[in-house]
Parts: sequence; structure tokens; C-alpha cells
Amino acid sequence: MRFIGPMIIATCMLQTLSVSASTDAQSMQRQCSVVNGVIECKGRLVEQSAEQLGLSVVSQTEQQHGPLLGYGSPGYRDSQSRFTAITVDSDGRQSRREVRLKYLENTPNGNKRLLIFDKPLDLKRHAMLTLSYPQADDEHWVYDPVNQQVKRILSNNTSTPFSGSEFNFEDLSSQDLAKYDYRFERVDEFEGVLCSVVNRFPKDKRSGYERLETWVDSQTYLIRKIDYYDRKGNLFKTLTAADYQLYDDTYWRANRVSIRNHQSGKSTQLLWSDYQFNTGLSDKDFTLTSLRNVN
Repeated sequence: MRFIGPMIIATCMLQTLSVSASTDAQSMQRQCSVVNGVIECKGRLVEQSAEQLGLSVVSQTEQQHGPLLGYGSPGYRDSQSRFTAITVDSDGRQSRREVRLKYLENTPNGNKRLLIFDKPLDLKRHAMLTLSYPQADDEHWVYDPVNQQVKRILSNNTSTPFSGSEFNFEDLSSQDLAKYDYRFERVDEFEGVLCSVVNRFPKDKRSGYERLETWVDSQTYLIRKIDYYDRKGNLFKTLTAADYQLYDDTYWRANRVSIRNHQSGKSTQLLWSDYQFNTGLSDKDFTLTSLRNVN
């Protein structure tokens, strides 16, 4: 395989040829180099365990796209966006939330995120600050403007639903590689897209999940679906990501993220909009003081 272009070193990517959930998997590893100004890639078969291959797939997703829910990606400092959260209960009753999101990427101690409610009016200026750490528990701080109080959400309460939605605090925490074990399961199709199916097993014993069966587009490494299984091994929730769009010719975002609770019958849909990148946010925008002063 030959690519005509500038003299750059291509990164190696893993492409699955044939796999087995219970035995070592064969995959194709491409090694690329520059010869006379031309990038040449040669492939060779390598043996990987299901655990190694699962980690490889999710690593590619993180390196290329970052976390799923509308924030994070390599290559920028900060971003801002909005989403409308529509929750429907088992009787069809609907509630809506309009939320702004500010995100700071790649800070020395981890990433930072600030959620600010605009609607409904009884939630206006309620906010949540999340400080994410690669190998430690995330910190979640919430602000109630009525009582003018800032409270920390304890780590053992991360399974609590967030603002009446089917997303809990654990779903909104960082998805750092070090926080999970991995196992490649199979290649399968989801809505006509060929996907690598990888199980992620939370290392935190306080997690509300036994595993997250994650469906990753085998070509783009975008996440298409996540099945969440509870601690008893029963299917709990399913998340789907759709309407991916490329912003600034660089960042892929799912404009619609839906999650359904199979046990309660409730569902929540997030409709994303107004993405902006490199807007000048800094650490001072993600402190407990800034949380109290949101507007």
C-alpha cells in the first residue's frame, strides 16, 4: 500500500482479520515508513489475546476521538457546547432540560467540565463541576443557587441519576483507559455498520456496572452503542450515538446520544448543538468559586 504525500511518519493501526472471544486473536499490524518521499506501509499478522485486542480498539477510540458525550478530543485546549436533554418516563410523560457545557482538556491533573442549567427556570443556574483524574476517582461538585450551597457528590453515590435523567454520575465521569479491563468479543453489525465489540470491566468495585459492552465502528473508531450490564449481569441500559458530524474539519461529534433503561422503561435523549473549540477557557473557569458564580 503506497500513499503519495508529504514526508510524515504514519502511525500504526490495528485492523482485525479474524478473531475469537476465547482464544488469541489474529490481527493485521501495519508498519509504515518513508522511502524517497513516499509513505510505504507493510502488514504482518500478529497474535494478540482478546484482552490485548480489546485494549487496542478502545485505545484507538480515545486517541482519535476522546470521550463520547460531546466533549474531549486530542488536539485542542477547550470547548463549549449546548445540549437539550429530553427524558420520557414509562407512561410517556416528558421533561426537558437545556444545558451549557464548558470543557478544559489535558490539564496537568486531568480534564475539567462545567455543566450549567438554563431551563427550566426552577433549575436555572444550577451547575455541576467535574474534575477528572486518570487513575483516581473523579470529583463531582454541585451548586444550588436557591440555597447558595456547593456540595460534593460522594464516590459511593455515583450510581445516582443525574437531574432525573437516565444518565448517572458514573456515566458522566471520565472514561480513562486505566479505569477498566478489556476483552475483545467479536465483530458484529449495528445498523449496517461493522463494529468491533469490546467489553469494558470497571475496576472500581463501587461501580454500578458489571461490564459495558461497547460497539466501536471498525473503520472510524467512533462509538456506536454501549450496553450496560448491572452487577447481577442483567442488561440494564443501552446507549446509542448517532448523527455524527465533523466540526472544524477535525472533531467528530454525535449530535444525538440516547440512553434507554430496560428495567424502568425510562429514556433520555441528548441533542447537542453550538460546538465551539479553543475559546480561551482556563483553569480559573473551573474552580469552586466559578461554580458559585455561574450565570
